[in-house]
This record gives sequence, C-alpha cells and structure tokens, in this order.
Amino acid sequence: MNDLFRNSLSAVIFISLLAGCTKSESTTIVATGYSDVDQVLSDSVPTAFNGKCYAVIHEDGKPVYARGFGGYTGSTRQLIASCSKWLSAAVVMSLVDEGKIKLTDTVGKYLPVFTTYHKGDITIAQLFSHTSGFPGNSAQGYESNVLITLTQAAEGIARNVALLNPPGTAFYYGGVSMQVAGRICEVASGKSWQQLAADKIFTPCGMTGTDYGLSANPQIAGGARSTPDDYMRFLDMLMNKGVAPNGTRVLSEAAVAAMEESQTAHVAIAYTPYPAALLNTKDFYGIGNWRDVTAPGGVLEENSSPGLFGSHPWINRGKKRTGFIFTFIADNGYLATVPTCLKVRALVRNK
Repeated sequence: MNDLFRNSLSAVIFISLLAGCTKSESTTIVATGYSDVDQVLSDSVPTAFNGKCYAVIHEDGKPVYARGFGGYTGSTRQLIASCSKWLSAAVVMSLVDEGKIKLTDTVGKYLPVFTTYHKGDITIAQLFSHTSGFPGNSAQGYESNVLITLTQAAEGIARNVALLNPPGTAFYYGGVSMQVAGRICEVASGKSWQQLAADKIFTPCGMTGTDYGLSANPQIAGGARSTPDDYMRFLDMLMNKGVAPNGTRVLSEAAVAAMEESQTAHVAIAYTPYPAALLNTKDFYGIGNWRDVTAPGGVLEENSSPGLFGSHPWINRGKKRTGFIFTFIADNGYLATVPTCLKVRALVRNK
C-alpha cells in the first residue's frame, strides 16, 4: 500500500515498545436507531478486526454509540498511523492562526537548503495535500528513521529526494512532504514538533493520551499514538469550528474551514490509497484530510483520515456527527477493515 498510513517496520517496533496500551472499564451505548451499526460491527469485528475494536459515534458532541470488542475501551492507546495526518494538519493551522506561517509560504523561506536544490518554491499547502511533487516515501526512509532528527530528515529530503512532478500538478499520497512541513513548523515556532503539538492541540483539547512518541524525528504523517476518547475530543473540536468540548478555543473558524478546502481540483492522481472508485470529485483532499463525500457543487459532507493499522475517524458536518472506529492490525489493517468502516459510515450518514 505504499505509505497509506505506512510506518517502517523498525519505527513500528521501536515506538510500539514505548507506547504500551492502557485499559479501563467501558460502558456500551447503543442509542435508538443504531442497532444496525451494532449488528454490522458485531458481525465484522471477529474476522476483519481480529476481534479487537472500539467504535464510538457522537451527535452534537454526545455519544449515541460506543462499544468495545476484545478488551478495547475508550482509553486503549495505540499507534494510529495516518489518522495522524489530521492531527498534524491542525498543528500547522495553529501556526497559521498565529501568523507565523501562511499556507502559501514556500519551503525556501524557512529551509534555504531546498532552494539550493531547486525545490524551494513548494508551498506549505502543497506539502500538506500531497501535491508537492515529492514521492510518497523516500528510498532512504527519511520520513520514518527514528535514529535521526527532524532537521536531518528535512535536509536529507532536500538533497537526495528528487521531485517526481512539478509542484502543484499531481497528487501522490505519502509522508515525505509532511515531514518537511513539520520541520518548517519547528523553525517558525522555535519549538520541537512534539512540544508544539502538545501546546497547540493536545493540551487545549484535553488529549492526555496522545503524542508523537519519543524520537527526535517524529513521523508527522503517521507516527502519533492516541486513544478513542482523545481522538473524539479532537473531532468534536473540529465539528464545533475550533472550540474543544471543554470550551477552549483551539483553532479559529477560518483555520478549520481552510483545512477542509479542496487542494486537488486541478491535479492528476499519481497515487491514491483511497479506493479510486469512491472519489466522486476532483476536490477529494484538503489539508491533511480526505474530502471523501461531497454534495453537488463540491460542498463537503464528510471528511476523514483513516490509517494503515485500520483505525478510521470521520466527520459528517451536515448532520453534526463524528465517529471513530479504533483498532490495531499491523499487517494491512486498512484493507481488512475499510469495507466495514465505510458501511458503518453509510449507515450513520443516512440516519
């Protein structure tokens, strides 16, 4: 699957050993009208999810469905692979809110080495929408090497990773370009990526079980670890136009809107892990999230950011519903679980 939500094996082993997994008691909630969702999950989890899953759905910030399988609860903590991209996009937008960066800023403004190697004109928006021209992954593994720093990763990408396409012309999903954006955020803020994410997103949202691990080269596109309860706080913050469930303003309304705006209307698709048949519009990707269900005229109905290990968060903005199906299957979990996740989303969308 290329990088969809791919962490290198060495990174997975290293971070997983550090991550652990917390458990607590969990209450099952099946509100009126959600028995069909419960039935689909009950039928699918034993096989497609290897018996391990926690599914939760909110309407207007309140739970209407919550159930754990195989011992999973709302506080189970695991690597979430490309579900990280949505979190990372919010970190980027927090700096846009502060005026420290603009989505139209170029890489060369913050990292001159890219200009030296004729890659300085790529914009931050292109880095975070997979339209930078870079491949999804580098042969050298700069985006996943836990033994180097984020500074070294960005410099290695500048020097040694060739562009496959001119910036802004093709969509190639992966982690290389987001790694560069992460380093830009460090330079612009004067903080490490981990500290920046904690200060701007995790702490104000009350996400006490979420981080990017301990490596000095955090995987911006796929290295976060989180819990269902934490991630739902994040989704509800986005649903509420930047205000966290605890009442804290985390992002501006304009920042949330910018995250959800299409960045792909005029690009060719070079590589997409998302089922191509389901991309019913050219406006299928924003800043760190899929615009995967749209209404006529390109109006966003649902967006998401599923991960390689099978976890699948989404927002239905029109019906004020947020959801997260949380699991961990190291071997192509996305392929195993996505049919069930999409079926659940369709049931919830049509209620």
